[in-house]
Amino acid sequence: MRVLKKWSNLPIRLKFFSVFLTIVLFAGSGMFVLNHQLLQVARDNDKIINHSVPNLTTQLQIKSTIMERINYVMLYVTTGDEELHKKFIEASERAKSIEAQLKKNALPHEREGIEQFIIHSEDWEGILSNNVIPVYQRNNPKDALDTLNSQAQPLAIELMNEAEELSQQKIHEISNDNKKVLNNAWSSVQAGYIVMGGTLLLALLFSYYISRSITNPIFSLLSGVRRMTKGDFTTQVAMKRQDEWGELSKAFNRMSQSIASLVEELKQANVRLREESHRARESTRLKSEFLANMSHEVRTPLTGIIGFAELLHEDAEGRLSPAQKNFTRNIVKAGEHLLTMINDILDLSKIEAGKYELEMSRFDMVEMIRNTLIIMQAKAEKQNISLVIETKYPTLQVMADKTRIRQILLNLLGNAIKFSHAHSVVRIIIEQSEHMVIVRVADEGIGIEVEKAEKIFEPFYQNDGRLERKYEGTGLGLALSRQFIELHGGTIGVESKPGEGSVFSFYLPSGKREAPTPDTCEQACKKEPLLVLYTADFLGSFRDFSEKIQKGFRPFLSFMIESKREAIEIVQKHPEYDILVAAQSFQAGYVDMLEGISEHTQGRIFSYIESPLRFVERGQVMRMAEYIPPSSDDMSDIISKTT
Repeated sequence: MRVLKKWSNLPIRLKFFSVFLTIVLFAGSGMFVLNHQLLQVARDNDKIINHSVPNLTTQLQIKSTIMERINYVMLYVTTGDEELHKKFIEASERAKSIEAQLKKNALPHEREGIEQFIIHSEDWEGILSNNVIPVYQRNNPKDALDTLNSQAQPLAIELMNEAEELSQQKIHEISNDNKKVLNNAWSSVQAGYIVMGGTLLLALLFSYYISRSITNPIFSLLSGVRRMTKGDFTTQVAMKRQDEWGELSKAFNRMSQSIASLVEELKQANVRLREESHRARESTRLKSEFLANMSHEVRTPLTGIIGFAELLHEDAEGRLSPAQKNFTRNIVKAGEHLLTMINDILDLSKIEAGKYELEMSRFDMVEMIRNTLIIMQAKAEKQNISLVIETKYPTLQVMADKTRIRQILLNLLGNAIKFSHAHSVVRIIIEQSEHMVIVRVADEGIGIEVEKAEKIFEPFYQNDGRLERKYEGTGLGLALSRQFIELHGGTIGVESKPGEGSVFSFYLPSGKREAPTPDTCEQACKKEPLLVLYTADFLGSFRDFSEKIQKGFRPFLSFMIESKREAIEIVQKHPEYDILVAAQSFQAGYVDMLEGISEHTQGRIFSYIESPLRFVERGQVMRMAEYIPPSSDDMSDIISKTT
């Protein structure tokens, strides 16, 4: 157990190296045994090939020479042909050479038998050479033939038997050697199988051990991770090993403790954050309520100041000096600037509070931009700046809040003119993609640094923030523009290089919609009718005016009124209707009529006056109703919206 514990605590790389070295040693030992067996097989095979087989061949050659010599002697004694005698002598020499080679290559246990065979062969050959051939050569063929038959042939037969016996012994020996080679070869195969089997078994055991030693910690860690994903951040992994997995488990446990601590801190921070968020929402609500309550109180006296300043500036009786008239003009300009800033702040507050509603309508973007350029033309000409519109579309219908899109364009054009150099060009580029309308305002002015390109869309941020800055502004225009574009579901951005100019681009969903269908008209007709009240002086313009209203697919009831009392009586009969009060020109009783109507209706009140209003008059109307300028082409969409 102690050894196993020490082994489990070893580093993983050391375990790998130890087992790998064991497998290599085992395989090396097996290969050594296998090579030894193969070497023995090679030796036995070499013995057969290089010794036994040549000896057997030599012995067979000896048998052949015995038959050959006795045949030569017999033919010689019978025929007397000297050529046969010469062949006998050659065969004898060859036999001696073969016998010498056989004796030389004989194994120790074969040497005695071979030497005895050689002695018998020499005795037999001596009979042929000394007793048969010389007798024949002395002209005594009969005695030579008798000696050959009685002495030489029996000895030849005995020699043949001895040679055969030697051959059989050699064949038996070769057979035994072959069996030994086969046995050794089979032993080599068995050794190879044992080596491969042992190596494979050891590798399988090692693989199983390694897989268990790796997967078990992984499963343990995975179980801990799953418990953590379910929210149990206090989970711990139990592992007593001291190797890398043990270190990883300790690190996991430390991480779990740290996460549990962080989660607890996060819960406490969330509690504090909810409290702070509640206080922030309450502050925002109070701020919004304060701004809403103060809007009329701030704008009403300011409107009065501007109005009285306008009256003083008009100076019908000519009692003001040029300097005083200049003062009154400055008062009007400063008041209008302050009123614009107040309106922007209120718009931002409404958007932040999520209470701002867009007045969506369908209009021609190209025409609206052309009209906006006309408004800005005088300001541009004053600084010798040219305004150019670039587009391939004669008309481009969009669904958006026309008033706010015009406000965005005025902001962008105003900035482009303000920051451009004299005698430069400001271009307005109109493009369209599949679902977007793109409007770009490009100038050749001072440009914007890269690090300020995003900050300029923040409220009250200005590119030139120094006290002695050259360019005036509140820093709200671009912030409002971004908010309005994002309310439409679009985006706005800028590309600029310092000293080379800027390109402001906004992307607006085209808002394509299908043509009105009978179902659309049916749904529109289910809306409550619009209550239209108009004064007697508006009778001549009412026909064209009613056609504009009909474009919104909303039914309307129209009444001509001559007094405030008559207007109130009609409104009391339809307290839930939206009301549109139309007049040819502003009169003193018009605002009083709007005040009376507002006390007896729950709907929205719209005001339409054909003649242009002065700033003071427009302010008085806007305090009581939603003012529709006479130049509005999208009036049908504005008044067709329900509360």
